[in-house]
Amino acid sequence: MQLKNIMQTAFVVALGIVVMAGCETSKDIVAPWDMAGSESKLAHLRIIHASPNFRIVTGQADSIHVFANGVKMNGVRMSYGGAAPATNPASYVTLPAGMVDLKVSVGGFTTLDSIPITTLKIDMKAGEFYSFIITDSLLNASKDSSRILVRDSFPTPNTGSIGLRFVQALADTAADKRIDVYSARRNNNIYTNVLPGTVTSFSNQPFINFSDTLIIRRSGTTTELARINNVIFTNTRVYTLFLRGNAGVATGSKSRSLTFYVNR
Repeated sequence: MQLKNIMQTAFVVALGIVVMAGCETSKDIVAPWDMAGSESKLAHLRIIHASPNFRIVTGQADSIHVFANGVKMNGVRMSYGGAAPATNPASYVTLPAGMVDLKVSVGGFTTLDSIPITTLKIDMKAGEFYSFIITDSLLNASKDSSRILVRDSFPTPNTGSIGLRFVQALADTAADKRIDVYSARRNNNIYTNVLPGTVTSFSNQPFINFSDTLIIRRSGTTTELARINNVIFTNTRVYTLFLRGNAGVATGSKSRSLTFYVNR
């Protein structure tokens, strides 16, 4: 399923006063939300920076801020591999439900949001969870879904199973960009023919009480792009597999890589 559903698990993160340094004028910013309040009035949002070529695509420094209704959500400037909140890969910022103006900006000399990169409007429903993944297609997308702005939703796994979802955020220039996700323990693919920009729905997968090796391959081949060794999942937990980086780069901070995190 194309571009649907990413990450779940709300938890409390206090956003306090952030003092900015560097070329920006120091400014105390206090968020208008503090994670307190009824679930009937709150929505939850998480932002992930997964654009390895941000500088090339935008012509701006890879050092961004993200604002919701004019208030900065991240702490320190966020670059590739960063997330907001930054304390846990599965955490969310909690904010009042309703129409939210979301903006990604590069800070200038006098203000934090002087160079806007993109703006979006999100109708965030109370009690729901959302994720915004910043990818290389950020400026070229004509729809919010194409920018990987999705509502996170997953079922509770039954005993003997786990919940699993796959995010394909690889920057890829190959003629055939499709990839498979191969499980060595199962001796089979668990995802096939997945294109960049795809977020699968969560699905229940059988729980295997042994370590596994997950391998990213070009579809229909044994050509390996990335892997995770000795993966051990826990019965009834929910996880997201996350492929990111530059497909043509094998080493370094922005190379192709596969990771995973716990949603619940």
